[in-house]
Amino acid sequence: MEHSFRVGTYDFHPESNINFQLNRQISLGGGRMEDIRAVSSKIKNLDDWKREFLGLARLAEQEERWENAASYYRGAEFFMTPGDPDKEWAYDQAAALFQKIVKDDLESGALKVEAAPYETSRLPVFRLPAPEGVEFKGTIVLHGGYDSSKEELYPSADFVRKQGYDVYLFEGPGQGEALVKNGLYMTYEWEKPVGAVLDHYGLEGVALVGASLGGYLAPRAAAFEPRINRVVAWGVMYDFFEVLTSVRGKAMEIGMKSLIALRAKKALNRMAALRMERDPFAKWGINHGMFVMGKPTPYDFLQYARNFSMKGVSGKVRQDFLLLAGTRDHFIPLKHYHRQARELTNVRSFTGRIFTEAEQAENHCQCGNIPLVFNVISEWMNGLDERDG
Repeated sequence: MEHSFRVGTYDFHPESNINFQLNRQISLGGGRMEDIRAVSSKIKNLDDWKREFLGLARLAEQEERWENAASYYRGAEFFMTPGDPDKEWAYDQAAALFQKIVKDDLESGALKVEAAPYETSRLPVFRLPAPEGVEFKGTIVLHGGYDSSKEELYPSADFVRKQGYDVYLFEGPGQGEALVKNGLYMTYEWEKPVGAVLDHYGLEGVALVGASLGGYLAPRAAAFEPRINRVVAWGVMYDFFEVLTSVRGKAMEIGMKSLIALRAKKALNRMAALRMERDPFAKWGINHGMFVMGKPTPYDFLQYARNFSMKGVSGKVRQDFLLLAGTRDHFIPLKHYHRQARELTNVRSFTGRIFTEAEQAENHCQCGNIPLVFNVISEWMNGLDERDG
């Protein structure tokens, strides 16, 4: 499969969350510029988003533009609430189209669709063997975060594979198929799903790359899993609870933190309900959190989210560490980068990289310049290989 990452960030929409998701469509290569420009002005709320993206998906499907169609079904599903009857249907449409897109890779063996046993269920795994005729460089285990899917990360995995790596792209609890089809809810003890993948394939000495919330999940796993040799936080995430409570303003942050500290469940649920009525993105975020974590109320979700922190964990990480961030990440304040960097006191080596607007990589997970991220990771890996002989 040939991939078309597009470099550049664009002002499609005045609302930062919508603008980011529109850019995500372009940056990862699934969206078509003329399609995104055509619908951006029609989107005022999340109902508009669903309608417009389903429309784009159906048109692309009619025209047999499978990659566009898959991306648009995935885009439509993204902002649907867990109770929406179209949510799993849209997920299934995107997954089925993905099989068409990677047909040649499946037939050639460049992609193998597998699974690793986990507790009483299974974790979906895309295994991408390094190509023959290219110098073998090692093994990379890759995963997403709070809302990404293996299908969305596949172009990145294939980009890395072609550089000479065996790549294991997996979905852990709370992610993609593991959540939607296998009913596995997210755990902060990420060493458990990572360990399950390493066990199943007999892997050790791997580089672990975690994207977005994976910027917490991967370092957390590394702190407790010695078979990981190198770790990349592709998007810093020192403290997920801090991010969740700070993203909707100072008053909301103070109120939520106070009520959580007081264990005032009813009061916090009332506060969350009022905010969700007025703020569609707060509604989406809290509903999505309850869905991913398998929690029945906003209070239960936020209490559980407090576990997703590197406080007291960073000092246990002993691997080579690459920490990535962007200057204009609208989710994660840059102070998380500096705090994480300060507390990685026992790593074998530390490399940090803050991407900028001039590089068109300033956004969350460098949406706008994905090839640059993997060139940086590749150079870092090559440097460590030289050091280690």
